[in-house]
Amino acid sequence: MNKIFGNKKNIALFVLPAFIIYFIFALVPIAYNFYISLFQTDLMSPGKFVGFQNYVNLFKDGTFLKALKNNVFMVIGSLIAHLPVALFLGNILFQKIKGSHFFQTVFFLPSVICGVAVGMIWTFVYNSEFGLLNRILEVIGLGDLQQVWLSNKEIALFCIIIVVMWQFVGYHMVIQLAAMKNIPDSLYEAAKIDGASKWVQFRSITFPLIKHILKIDAVLIITGSLKYYDLVAVMTGGGPNHSTELMSTYMYYQGFRTLKYGYSAAIGVILLLLCVCAVWLSNRIFKSEPIEY
Repeated sequence: MNKIFGNKKNIALFVLPAFIIYFIFALVPIAYNFYISLFQTDLMSPGKFVGFQNYVNLFKDGTFLKALKNNVFMVIGSLIAHLPVALFLGNILFQKIKGSHFFQTVFFLPSVICGVAVGMIWTFVYNSEFGLLNRILEVIGLGDLQQVWLSNKEIALFCIIIVVMWQFVGYHMVIQLAAMKNIPDSLYEAAKIDGASKWVQFRSITFPLIKHILKIDAVLIITGSLKYYDLVAVMTGGGPNHSTELMSTYMYYQGFRTLKYGYSAAIGVILLLLCVCAVWLSNRIFKSEPIEY
């Protein structure tokens, strides 16, 4: 078996089918999207070649700039909401507390629910007239804090970030917890013999040895935050007054509502470039050396 997989031709033969599928369904659409972005077209009639004019117009478009700003805020908010909270919960469950497997299942469960369903559920929770959140505030004597949550442009995006955290924090917790469980017990046993506290064990053993997984997790969080669509489309539709507009929702609007497919494709290219930059930045921030136990 080692002889077979040591041959580069055999490796290429095994990789080729997957590469062909990836080329057809990923690289070709990306190239075609960039090609379309150079045209002013509705895909129904011959397009007009405009070069990079769509990109120039994008950065003169106030709504797009607002969507870009919201996306950046969503990325930062998701990182703050997911990484520390997931790391905290994962470290608690790593201590082998009673019911650990049950809590892992409970925290992970929301991530398998359809995003549209999650959006609809939380729309009812945030409803200003009969929503659960306002009702709870009323019952505990904090009625003054009641809001029209999704119709207030100052807090609508925060409300969506909370929903995103509720849905995906368990997913990222499981990823980090799996990395923690791969750390040899002998390291912790030696630390206990030396009298290291739980905090010292986390700071000196756990965190450094899962740093490479945190890098992958950060990439997933950032790229996911840049591509959010379903929650925003269901809960606010980008409103009020574009306060929750994201590049994905604006791309959909320009492509399928106004039929400006070239303009929409240009937004897609910008989104792709932001994802690539996010991956590069994450690799720089979470740079770590290869680990050998």
